[in-house]
Amino acid sequence: MKTARSRRFWTALTIFSLIGQVAWVVENMYLNVFIYKMFHASAADISLMVAASAVSATLTTVLMGALSDRVGKRKLFMSLGYILWGVSIFGFALLSTDGALHPGSTLLSGASMGVTLTIALDCLMTFFGSTANDAAFNAWLTDSTDQTNRGAAEGVNAMMPLMAILVVFGGFMFFDLDQGRSWTLIFSIIGTLVALIGILGLFLIEEPKLTPSDKPYLAGVIYGFCPSTVAKNPIFYLSLLAFVVFNISIQIFMPYLILYYEVSLGMANYVLIMAPAILLAAVATLFFGKWYDKRGFTKTGVVSLLLLLCGYVLLFFTHTTLPVFVGSLLMMSGYLSGMAVFGAMIRDNTPAGKAGMLQGVRIFSQVLLPGLIGPFIGKSVLSDAELIVNSDGTTSFIPNRSIFLAALIAAVFVLPFFLIIAKAKGPRLVELTTPYEQDRDMDAQPYADYPRPQLRRDSYVCLNGAWTLELERKGRVSSLGSICVPFVPESRLSGIGRRTKKGDILIYRRTFTLPADFLKHSTQLHFGAVDQHAEVSLNGQPVGKSPAPYLPFSLDVTNALRPGENTLTVRITDALDHTLPWGKQRHRRGGMWYTPISGIWQTVWLESLPQSPVTGLRITPSLQGVHIEIEGAEGFKRLSYMDGDTQHVHVFDQSAIDITLKHPRLWTPDTPHLYPFTLTAGEDTVHSYFALRTVEIEQRGESSYICLNGKPYFFHGLLDQGYFSDGIFLPATAQGFRDDVARMKECGFNMLRKHIKLEPELFYYECDRQGMLVFQDLINSGDYHFLTDTALPTVLSRRGLTHTATPARRQAFIDTSDGIVRALYNHPCVVYYTIFNEGWGQVDADAMYDRFKSLAPSRIWDATSGWFKQQRSDVESDHIYFKPVRLEKQPGRPAVLSEFGGYSCKIDGHAFNLDKTYGYRFFKSPEQLQEALLALYREQILPAIRQGLCATVLTPLSDVEDETNGLLTYDRAILKVRHEPMQKLAERMREAFEKRNF
Repeated sequence: MKTARSRRFWTALTIFSLIGQVAWVVENMYLNVFIYKMFHASAADISLMVAASAVSATLTTVLMGALSDRVGKRKLFMSLGYILWGVSIFGFALLSTDGALHPGSTLLSGASMGVTLTIALDCLMTFFGSTANDAAFNAWLTDSTDQTNRGAAEGVNAMMPLMAILVVFGGFMFFDLDQGRSWTLIFSIIGTLVALIGILGLFLIEEPKLTPSDKPYLAGVIYGFCPSTVAKNPIFYLSLLAFVVFNISIQIFMPYLILYYEVSLGMANYVLIMAPAILLAAVATLFFGKWYDKRGFTKTGVVSLLLLLCGYVLLFFTHTTLPVFVGSLLMMSGYLSGMAVFGAMIRDNTPAGKAGMLQGVRIFSQVLLPGLIGPFIGKSVLSDAELIVNSDGTTSFIPNRSIFLAALIAAVFVLPFFLIIAKAKGPRLVELTTPYEQDRDMDAQPYADYPRPQLRRDSYVCLNGAWTLELERKGRVSSLGSICVPFVPESRLSGIGRRTKKGDILIYRRTFTLPADFLKHSTQLHFGAVDQHAEVSLNGQPVGKSPAPYLPFSLDVTNALRPGENTLTVRITDALDHTLPWGKQRHRRGGMWYTPISGIWQTVWLESLPQSPVTGLRITPSLQGVHIEIEGAEGFKRLSYMDGDTQHVHVFDQSAIDITLKHPRLWTPDTPHLYPFTLTAGEDTVHSYFALRTVEIEQRGESSYICLNGKPYFFHGLLDQGYFSDGIFLPATAQGFRDDVARMKECGFNMLRKHIKLEPELFYYECDRQGMLVFQDLINSGDYHFLTDTALPTVLSRRGLTHTATPARRQAFIDTSDGIVRALYNHPCVVYYTIFNEGWGQVDADAMYDRFKSLAPSRIWDATSGWFKQQRSDVESDHIYFKPVRLEKQPGRPAVLSEFGGYSCKIDGHAFNLDKTYGYRFFKSPEQLQEALLALYREQILPAIRQGLCATVLTPLSDVEDETNGLLTYDRAILKVRHEPMQKLAERMREAFEKRNF
């Protein structure tokens, strides 16, 4: 989420940046004029002064930046530095026009002494200025901003040199720069202004929260130059290196720019010519900073560099007022926008808490190296410049256009750095906070509710919360600290926030002590899900392994338990093996592929069981009653439930029971009635629920339909991928699941297609309870290839592809899919399964259809959603994104539009990836998005409904990482559409569907 800064911050930034730059403009641009006009300095003298100032600035920034980190203060160094900076500027007012000091001074006079004194005093002024500005102010700006607002802050900061030039140009118009009295007044005014700003800073500056560095001072001084620091922060140093080349280009011509305008071009009114260019460039720089926050370094950097190069070309080839103005505008815009872009990039990649220490290396790239190399190149280019004889017999050079050609050549060498950095850095990613994370009680145990709503017992010990986590890599074990289970280590909520590599082993440990009355006949240890392989031991004794990714599993730990404290250890490996189902995880996340997860990602819990417990239920409903099969639990059983106000009790000794209700209340999205029941078998008691509903396919007229409870039903749905910005595979609390379902129902949707992910049972319980139908995907294995699996079938054939699979991959897919069907069998919300999504891991689709249909004949089975269709399937399922919706009817198969839409609207402050956006059509505002969606439904979906379409799946429910095509933002903070129009649309679709001749 974008971080808002206070007015006080923006005021301090503007004032300190502007006045600091005014002082630097006087030094960098007019001190050259001062020494040239007053003491007839040569190009070598000017080069020496610039170099000496650069060395002074660099040493000061290195030493004082490290000191400010050590002290943990920024305000003190800024304010006191500005005060002393202003005092030092007064020193120039003491120099007389002939190189001596004003009356009362006893030091030597003469032109050469004037040059020497000016250079010495410049170094002193630079010491105080660099302390205040380069070391303290720049570190303060880094500490006070983040990745969501640094571009905007740098836009303000980078435009200030232009504004300072304008201020100084405008002010200097009233002075005769050939007179020593004018210079005395100038330095007095500037000195006073800078000192007053330092005093104001004591009251205005907000001190950022800093922890004083625990590094020894000398270690802090050299920190930025250590090879280990470079190795840890490659993007930071690559950006600095590019910044060096960029600033060298600037320093080739900048010391001579005013002299070139005034002397070489003879533009006595250059201030009036430059003022509009400066104002326009300042505005452009402000917008560039905000553009950086949206688009990132590479795009904005290349554009700023191209502006600079175009400016150089015009300034080299033209000499008249208008083209020089345009060239100056482009050059200044490129220069200042480049400063903003590089400044923001460097701040973005500055390690936290090290801003002061790293200002030294920053000044190397911005001041020292460019200040040494750039003027040297400029001096070399001007070595054969035309000379003129002054009135006192001395000579002066006339700068020529060669400085712009040399600057252009240098700037061209910046371009390769953009490609290198873009490849190395990746996009800027933002940590998005959800409402559930903000509302979560950090001291409470996460996901503490009983995790299995359809087989609940009173015996329950939740093991979520703090575990220790170690990483074993190549035989070496290191501690990662404490992790909060069930959040994956890649997530922020886990407390770890890092990804694993292939070959890594995660070692989870937790100690626990069971209540004295907890133990019964046996104890089961349950895991909601672990990705991908888990080996579990209790008190050093192996107790079992995980059977397959995504699936819940249980282990009997009775014999491994000890009285008192127990230690549970889980060793997990996850190489993202494509032999196993893997969903939408990818090592190189981006686009429609997401951050890979590993480790424990659902609840871990214990329950103690009596002898002969109920081990499972299989509930098959009808319109009049329900058939319940009971696993385990020998002997007589007692089942009780409420039908209205009447309690019914059944006692039986079989392994199954049929219940018929006199006044059945059917489950639908509009009336999601659940019948809770309690089953007692011997000493075991479990709580569950059932619902009455059927789903089947029937022919009505010319078309086939999916019927809910015996009636054709229109399934108005969304693609739900189940990713959250806080916990990735889980929301911070179960309220995230509840709200996703509730908010989509409020928008008129009655179905979610759960896309290539199995959720915790709590999600399906919410769908059961709130009345949200679920189309459940099985989870893909095998490799994916964009060209053959997506691109070609989008534009060419959608039929006929067959993949091959190793026996291991085929069996892993079957095992995981069998487990999904078993896990969800009892949930009335689940009415439809997708076996293969498009060509993703598709293998033996017809055989898989026959297998899974026999496991759950009461559900609809979509064998090949989208394309690469084979012979066997319950539905004709299509994905249409880039073409008009046209139904491909097949006799006996209902027409399902199982994916469409993908319309993208990126919301500022709620985007995960600041640089990249993924979607199929793009809209600038939620209003535009909503109108486009309504038009899509009106113009294409409604006519298709009239032709027999019976289900639609809009892509998707929420943004996920780079994808910004959801109705909700990734952080669940913003719903991009309004409820009322979406509800009216849903009603209109229902009416159109019900008008069909059923």
